[in-house]
Amino acid sequence: MARVHEATDLTLSIHADPNSLQAAFLRRAMSALERISANVSAKTLSDALSAPTDAGSVAQLLNSSDVIGAAVTELDPLVPALARNVEHRQRLLELAGGVLSADEAGRVLGITRQAVDKRRRANSILAVREGSDWRYPGCQFSEGEVIAGIPDVVRAFSVAGPWATLDFLLAPDTVLGGKSPLDMLRSGKHEPVLRLVRANETDGFA
Repeated sequence: MARVHEATDLTLSIHADPNSLQAAFLRRAMSALERISANVSAKTLSDALSAPTDAGSVAQLLNSSDVIGAAVTELDPLVPALARNVEHRQRLLELAGGVLSADEAGRVLGITRQAVDKRRRANSILAVREGSDWRYPGCQFSEGEVIAGIPDVVRAFSVAGPWATLDFLLAPDTVLGGKSPLDMLRSGKHEPVLRLVRANETDGFA
């Protein structure tokens, strides 16, 4: 246990002022993970470590049968759902081909970072939050432009939010012959996607 605390102290000294909110969060998160990892099986830990990302490992651990039903879940019944949400977002980002910073997106589009931010605020480009930063899914760009039709989708899903927008764009749909809205937009077939957007609005999805 001493080694764990030493590692925690090292992490805090490297990454955060010990009196900052970041440090307070890291102390609480590490304390929770210490308690959980001390009370689960070796197989559960091994399964969690097999996840391809750090976030995936944490999500795998929190969704394990060892944890669900344990004291931590009884104290916070939303833990498994939150873990699944984190894992799902990680999968979406992988399917999206990763994300770009505002500077990187600006270089792709041949515009300034400020112009990228302006497009984001106008809902004409898709951006998701990662921590305190906005990131731009790479899948929306083609030949130095935002793929035609994506701004329409972003505006239509503005109430639902950017993660719901990305989920919609990447999910295959039987209405589209098993293709995703993004696939259709890439091939220049905008109208079927817009009809699906309108159908979702009618169903109250957005």
